Amino acid sequence: MIPVGSYGRLSEDKALRARATGREEGEQVADQFKKNNKCAADLGWTVVREYNDNNIPASDPLVVRPEFEQMLKDLESGVIRGIVFTHADRLARLEFDAARINRLYLINPKLVGRAVEGGTDLSTIEGRSMFMVQATMGGVEVANTKRRVSGTNRANAERGRMHGAPRAFGWSEDRKTLHATEAQDLRDAIVAVPGGKTVGRVRKEWIDLGYSAKPTKRRKEGNASNYSLSHSTVEARLVNPRNCGYVTYLPQVDRRGSKKPWMPDHIVYDADGKPVMGDWETVCTPEEWAACVETVEERKSARATGDKPTHDTSEKYLLAGIARCGICSFPLTANWYQKGTSSYDRYGYRYACLSNLGGCGGITRVGPLVEEHVVELFFAELKKSLGMVHMEREVDETKNDVRLAEISQEIEEVNGRRRAKRLSMSTALDVIEELEEERAKLARERTRLLASKVKPQNASEDVLKDWKGYTIPEKKHRLRQSIRAVLIHPAGRGKRFDPELIEVVWAD
Repeated sequence: MIPVGSYGRLSEDKALRARATGREEGEQVADQFKKNNKCAADLGWTVVREYNDNNIPASDPLVVRPEFEQMLKDLESGVIRGIVFTHADRLARLEFDAARINRLYLINPKLVGRAVEGGTDLSTIEGRSMFMVQATMGGVEVANTKRRVSGTNRANAERGRMHGAPRAFGWSEDRKTLHATEAQDLRDAIVAVPGGKTVGRVRKEWIDLGYSAKPTKRRKEGNASNYSLSHSTVEARLVNPRNCGYVTYLPQVDRRGSKKPWMPDHIVYDADGKPVMGDWETVCTPEEWAACVETVEERKSARATGDKPTHDTSEKYLLAGIARCGICSFPLTANWYQKGTSSYDRYGYRYACLSNLGGCGGITRVGPLVEEHVVELFFAELKKSLGMVHMEREVDETKNDVRLAEISQEIEEVNGRRRAKRLSMSTALDVIEELEEERAKLARERTRLLASKVKPQNASEDVLKDWKGYTIPEKKHRLRQSIRAVLIHPAGRGKRFDPELIEVVWAD
């Protein structure tokens, strides 16, 4: 009796996706093993181990099939002396995998191997040759299928149609109507980000609300699995073009990798160069979405280039990065009083010009008192401006739409000339990459123009009404729109707090 292994595989176990089929998970692979066992028994072989790669594709070179790898090791070490499988395409869909198997049979001609269907016999040179041909043709078939599916998905995207995917955060299971609570929380965050709220703050708030990385479930009370809601996941939800109705398209092959794709760069444009709109309800307007995207990109760029304002990293202190020393103009740092060292230690913290950071060391002032005074001046200035009429400059975000349409047409023409052998692949790629770079640049400019339409204005009753509900970064953002700096002048040792020594330098 020859000990052999039985291999079973299914690319996608549909029972995992739709219980309504009446199938149980693993049922289809179990049927394969039954056929394999019968075939082995008819040949006088004994199945000593089953290798089950259920729900794992064999056509993706980046996907590792753990049981397939173990089977190769067992064949090479002699644990098994052959394999039985339902059909050649269950065992290998890539010529690389077929070659690995054939190598083992060339090294050890005593190994046996048989397919239940298709007549593949790995113990003969003719059988192995046919096995290699079948794997090669399988690879061609897979490539053609991917090309057709990709073309269909692209065409559907250009028509504004959704393709199969898990529901996005903010939408119901039908992926068209808005989810009552998620959509409101998502919209609140989108419109708050341009006003100074950070992505990190949004993440903390969403964790407190019970959201996790997958939008299908909310956290049960006491479940500590919220760490899975990463900063990048929250950021991706905020800048998703779907929020304002824009259709995106990114082939599956381009989605690979650990880094999340920046979906605002993958908006689909129609023949007129305008973004294609989907057939689902929207969370926000294109202008609000663009303002959020522009703000997130500005912050990422500032972090990458090191241009983030000095001493402006604190979420605890309102004037950090705004208050400056009236003697040397160095940014003041917030630090805590030591209890019992000052009559002001009951206020908790102060703003000081610290010599160990590069300042003169000549200014110290009570933090909360300075902040209250500056906020009072800020409110007074806002109330004055409420009656003023602000002229908004006209913004034409469509000015590049004609060129965007031309670029799409030019790319199609280049591809046509390449297919007709009138251009080499190398030349065509050079031209296409240059056009794609130009298109991406114009698309980013379109987003910036849209964002400029909804830049928050301080001269609004909303600021006065909602001030207490703002986070420190949101308050600081609004202060910076009106205040360039707060200069704190020396008062002399032991003197009481004097508001006259706080000078506000207003922005132009």
